[in-house]
Amino acid sequence: MTELEWPVVHNVGDIIIQAGFILGPRTINDYELVYFPDGSGTVYEIGGQAFLLDEPCFIFTRPGEQHSYRFCSEKNVRHMFVHFDYAALQEENERFEPLFSQGNRFLSNQHTLVAGMMQKMLWIANHQSSYWRRRLAVLVAASLEELSSHSGYTDEGSVLSLPVPIQRALEFMEEHLAEPITIEEIAARSGWSHEHFTRVFVVSLGMTPKRMLLERRLRRAEFLMMRGAGSVKQIAFSVGFGDEHHFSKMYKRIRGITASDYLKRCNDPLFRHTADLLDSRTPYPVNRYILVKP
Repeated sequence: MTELEWPVVHNVGDIIIQAGFILGPRTINDYELVYFPDGSGTVYEIGGQAFLLDEPCFIFTRPGEQHSYRFCSEKNVRHMFVHFDYAALQEENERFEPLFSQGNRFLSNQHTLVAGMMQKMLWIANHQSSYWRRRLAVLVAASLEELSSHSGYTDEGSVLSLPVPIQRALEFMEEHLAEPITIEEIAARSGWSHEHFTRVFVVSLGMTPKRMLLERRLRRAEFLMMRGAGSVKQIAFSVGFGDEHHFSKMYKRIRGITASDYLKRCNDPLFRHTADLLDSRTPYPVNRYILVKP
């Protein structure tokens, strides 16, 4: 990414507003991301809609959108903000589609990393150490990527937030990875129709059941390869692929390298001596070796 492709940050602030203040109606000529770390009776109004900010949340406002804030009348309200321009947003790059289609309010418990990055922006702006403007731009870009990600559909790291039928389907999927199960069989475990199950699954997890089944099979294969638990052919059969060639083809397409290459890269005593972690609260699978740019 070149210098011109980063957001251009105009200003940032961490302000505590007196109870009852009304800001607007107003329009702004750049983008604004506001973080409210505490819920209150504050109301954000835009385009004929009113959003009660009774939970910690982010408010994303685009240039030219008339909006107003009616701050809580019962207590002072703290909010952190950053104003910026960003060519990728002006061009409506498809990766930011959720920022344009899902309204202006995003709950912070669905984007916990962004809350931390907003606080870090304020720390950097106050200290202004080397390359501080560039660091602000990087954090703004990362925050927008996170707000646009599918992780926003559910509380980050919280499997319990998924609908129970989806949890049952995932458990069935995991228990039968070595078998030639179909999406119809998985959907039947939810008790819903195939169409309804697929629709809720995508909204909850950001991918189709078919893609999730493939992903879980690849993860199981990688776990086995990391431990040196057989040849590529043996591992392919153990995770539900009918033949080695189909497994290798899918692995290369999704991961960008061959399964054989991954197996070679895991030929390290460190990976051969992993141990299971009981009762892990880590919100992602442990004992995974992830190649970001092969």
